[in-house]
This record gives sequence, structure tokens and C-alpha cells, in this order.
Amino acid sequence: MTAVLPRPAAASRGTTTSAPRPSHFRPDIEGLRAFAVFAVVAFHAAVPGLSGGFAGVDVFFVISGYLITGQLSREVLRTGRVQLLSFYARRARRLLPAAGIVLVATAVATAVLEPLLGVFHTAQDLLAAALYTANWHFIALGTDYLAQSTDDSPVLHFWSLAVEEQFYLVWPLLIIGSVWLAKKSPMRGTAIFASLIGAVTAASLVASIALTPSESKWAYMATQTRGWEFGFGGLLAIVAHVLQAGGDRRAGRLVGRMLGWAGLAAIVVACLAYDASTPFPGFAALLPVLGTTAVIAGGLLAGTSPGSVGSLLSLRPIRYVGRVSYAWYLWHWPLLILVEVKTGTLDWQTRCLLMAVAFVLAALTLHLVEIPLSKAWKSIKRIGPTLAIGMLCMVVTVATPLVVGSGAINALGTSTATVSTSLLTAAFGPDTGKNSGPVSPNPLAATNDIPHPTACILDAPVARVAGCEIGPADGEQVVAFGDSHVNQWLPAFQTMATANEWHLTMFAKSGCPVADYAPDGDGSRLSSASCVTWRQAAIDQITAIKPKLIIVSSYNNYISGSSAAGEAKILADWNHSLDQLRTVGSPIAYIQDTPYPNKDIPTCMSSALSDWSKCDFPRGDVKEPVEDQALLGNQKQVSLINLSAYLCNTKMCPAVRNGLLLYRDESHITASAATALEPAMSALFAKAGLLEKK
Repeated sequence: MTAVLPRPAAASRGTTTSAPRPSHFRPDIEGLRAFAVFAVVAFHAAVPGLSGGFAGVDVFFVISGYLITGQLSREVLRTGRVQLLSFYARRARRLLPAAGIVLVATAVATAVLEPLLGVFHTAQDLLAAALYTANWHFIALGTDYLAQSTDDSPVLHFWSLAVEEQFYLVWPLLIIGSVWLAKKSPMRGTAIFASLIGAVTAASLVASIALTPSESKWAYMATQTRGWEFGFGGLLAIVAHVLQAGGDRRAGRLVGRMLGWAGLAAIVVACLAYDASTPFPGFAALLPVLGTTAVIAGGLLAGTSPGSVGSLLSLRPIRYVGRVSYAWYLWHWPLLILVEVKTGTLDWQTRCLLMAVAFVLAALTLHLVEIPLSKAWKSIKRIGPTLAIGMLCMVVTVATPLVVGSGAINALGTSTATVSTSLLTAAFGPDTGKNSGPVSPNPLAATNDIPHPTACILDAPVARVAGCEIGPADGEQVVAFGDSHVNQWLPAFQTMATANEWHLTMFAKSGCPVADYAPDGDGSRLSSASCVTWRQAAIDQITAIKPKLIIVSSYNNYISGSSAAGEAKILADWNHSLDQLRTVGSPIAYIQDTPYPNKDIPTCMSSALSDWSKCDFPRGDVKEPVEDQALLGNQKQVSLINLSAYLCNTKMCPAVRNGLLLYRDESHITASAATALEPAMSALFAKAGLLEKK
């Protein structure tokens, strides 16, 4: 850039597309795309040894930052301005056709293959993907991208495309701002541009490093914590002319070869050494990002000369994979997830076959859609029609999930249906033998059949310790302590608090058990420092309150105790917490955990209304060692409250009881079920001598 960056007198005012100009095509970068997409596809196929293939996304981000920054900066040098409409028109014709076809095909396949509730949820995901807000949508859902599962959304991979689109929206504005500053400042335009991008890149990198340890899911998909990867590519684009100008060309080629191979080695190391437990992005993402930057910089110096990485990346077969990479990325994930909806998790060899099928679909998309449409759009000289066609693609892509989702809602029935008092009363009465028909709450409403107030359950990280207080202020002090599995009983506690004049304080935090399990750094909430801090603070407050009754409950399979040593360790962890609670001198009611379906019951039931038993599940035998010790009388002050007889028979656990849907997800009972079980719970509390006679 020059100091002032004047606009040429004949500069376009945005009424037509840009005039033909010299090509800045880099065949080695096209080949680098092939390595990136192969890494991601191999990771999703669970190919042994490529557990860090997710780093391929970082390669794409750096490439995008380099190419887009170079394109925009060259436009500024040529015209003195950035033509936003022209830029967005080019992005639309490059990205929208293939993405639209994949999203529409996924919507249709979802409607055919998934249960009705799955169709409804996927339609929401598809809408977010079509609007390029998928990253924020999945962040709000608490999705863990690295925890691959057949329950994942078929458009989960659109999170990265959403980040790219948001980059495309913001980056040109940053460049426009730098042009304006260059006209007002004595500084060179290049210096201003580099300073702005450098500041944004540094801030994003700091945010990524700071948030990855505590908010890994947010840091992984948030635009703010990924922007620095585009920034590295952008900074390289700004100094590209410096690398290519003057100097000893032979020495430059030598340095370029060394940089290129070192960079490719860094990317490969990340793909081989990283896995789902790697704190990512944060510091770990520097390896593939710096590696990609080195490969691109090496190409600037050495080009595709013999012995360079560019000579490898420019081979025709590799370049072809790079050319197909966008469509392959689009197709591979929905194909895998939608097949596994029917088959369950496949082995890696079968997954690789599906990836090959996805490649064929990608090649067809390239040759039958992307290339023909690109040629057709380039023949349209005015920007307006190009943007109009792009908007039409968007409208179709957005409308399809709306139609599919509304169809699922209509088939499921109203989501506002309430559970009648008579049904709650009869739910755990004599079995009527009915095994089909509508259930209450219906599958769509069941996911929101949660305890209220929702503030009673805390989420990580939090500053406060107690979630909420219910009952009269001068009532008998009672506390409930545990994770979301104690909070699921809140409707029953509320009724019991009223009947027994309790002032109940709820100490509940998602993913944080009563037992003092030591963090093992696996990235789960269980292993977070905030969980450990909250648990001890809760115990300290409980002992200060000195309640008349302490109620505890937790999910019972945080850590498997398959060995004698493992069970002893779990028991010791439980006793570390219980012994502190025992210092209060009050009885402790241990509510045995509810059965674990290990499948999303509302989704299952949405396709099983003609036969409820399709969603029944085997009664598990998982128990905490502390439960057996309590039964043997080896847990002082602890009474075991066991409601499993109401939820299971000797072998199976029904999903529906006399028309009442018992579970709201794969783990928790519905608030309606907790309400219906309150009389049984009160009876067990009374039998254990935990309720004072009024």
C-alpha cells in the first residue's frame, strides 16, 4: 500500500463486477486444501493414528485469511477502495450453491430417516446452518465437537463454515477502516493495515488461550477465539510482497523449501499427536496455524520448484482433491451421521467407505453444480442479479428446514399440552396395560418438562454456591446437595417442603457430584477446578447452616469402579464428602440414582407411539459402593431412599408408565414424573424416620 492510497479516477462505483485482472492462483495452496480436508475426514472416520485430524480446520482458516486479505488488499491498491457488494457476490457464488444442495438433501434425508423429534431438532440445526450462525447455535446447546457421537447433528460441521462467513462479513470492514486511517495518517498504509490486523489477531489469540482451559466448548467454536487463525494468514498476505522482493533468489528458494517442509511437518505432528483430550484451540492450535503459515510462506519463496513442498502439493491428483475439498467437507459428515442413525456407530473401515461415497458426491457437485454455475454467474456483468440469485439460494435453503420442522411439529401435536392431575395420580398406580397412543408430556414438550425455578441448578463456572431457597423462611432447615440428578427431584421436594414446613436450600451444580472425585484433566465438568471449588464451598455452607436433614443424590456412573481398588477409591471419595456432612449430626437421605436409559427417550418415543415398549431399556446394575455400604449399615447417619421399584421391574425399565412419559432426555426423569413420585418418596422418607409427625 502507498501512504495515501488514492482512488483512481476511473474506479468502479460498484455497478458492475471487477474487470479482468492477473491471476494470483496458487496451485500449492489448492493442494494444501487437500491435506486439510483429508485430515478432517480421516478424523471423523476415526482412522487410527489421526486423532488430531480436527486441526485440518485450522489449516482452512489460515488459508482463508491469507487469500481473502490478499484479494482485498490488491483491490485497494488497484482502486483505492473495497467494493463490498462485489466481494459478497463473489463469496455467494463460491459458497452458496454447494452448501444449499447439501442442506436441502440433508433436510429431505432427515425427514425420511430420523424419528419425528429428531427431525424437529435437526430442522433447527439446519436453519442455523443456512443462516451461517451454526457455531453460536451449537455453543448455546453445549455441543462438544470433539466428542464424536451418533447423536450429533448432521450439520454440526457447519460451525466452521459459519465462522468463515462471519469472518467474511467483518474482515472487509477492517480493511476499509485501515484505508480511511491511511488517508488521515502520515503512517504508511501497510503499517496501519498490519497494526489493525495484528491488534485483532493478538486479542483473539489471548482470548483463545485464556478461555480454552475453562470454556473449551465455547472457545472451540466461537468466532472471537478463532479469528486469530485468519489473522495469521492475513498478516502473511500483507508482507507477502516483502518476502518475494529482491534478495538472493537462490537463498530465498532454499529458505522457502525449509519453511515449507517444516510447516507441513508441524501440521502432520498435530494430526498425529493431538486427540479429543488436547486443550484446543489455545496454545495447541499454534502448531497447525504456524505450520500452515510456514507452508504458504515457503511457497512464496520457493514456489513449486523441485524439492519444495509446493512441488508435492501441486501434483494434479492432490490439487484435484483440494478442488473438491469444499464439497467433500460439506457431504462427508451428514452422510456419516444419517447412516449411523440407522446402523449405530460403525467401525472405521466402514466409515472410510462412506467417506469415499461422500467424495463421489463431492465430485459430482463440483462438476455438475459448482463449475457450471460459476461460469454462468461470471457471465452476468452486473452485481445486482448475482446477489439476487445468491439470495434466492438462501431463501430456498432457509425455507426447507422450516417446512420440514413444521411438519414434524404438526405430527407430534401441540408442545404446550399439560399433564393432568389425574394422570399424575394414576401414573404409578395399577398398570392399565396400555402400550400405545399419545403420551404426556408429548415428546416435543418433554424436553422442556424440567424443574422450576431453573435458577436452582447452577452451571459452570459460577460465583455463587447455593442455587435457590424454597419454603417458609422460618421453616425447618433442610438442604439438597448434588448435581442435576438431585435437582431433577425439585418438584417432589417443593411439595414435601410445603407439607412438612421445610425451608429447603438447593445446592446443585451440573456435572458436579457429591463425591470428592479428583480431577483427571479429561475436559469434563467433573474435572474442572470450578467443580472442586464449588463442592467444598457448598459443604462449608451446609455445615454452617446446620440443617435438620441433608438430602444427597448424584449421577451414579461418573467413574467406573470395576476393580476392587477402583471401588475402594470411589468409596473413599464419597466418604471424604459425607464425613464432613456428618459433622452436622443430622440424618442424611441418600436418594439412589434413577435408571440410565443411555438413549434420548423423547426422540425414541416420537417414533414409537404405536408401541411404547420400543423405548424400554434394560435395568442396569450400576451402583455406587456407598449404596451397598449404606444397606449394610456401614454408613453412619445415612438412609438409602430407593425408588427403583417404581421405575423398573426385575429386568426392564419402561419409558412410559400408564401414559406418563418418564424421561426428558437420556438421563433425567421429567418434572412430571418427579411430581408423580412425590407420594412414594414421602412414604420412604417417613419409613426411614426422616419426617417429623405433624
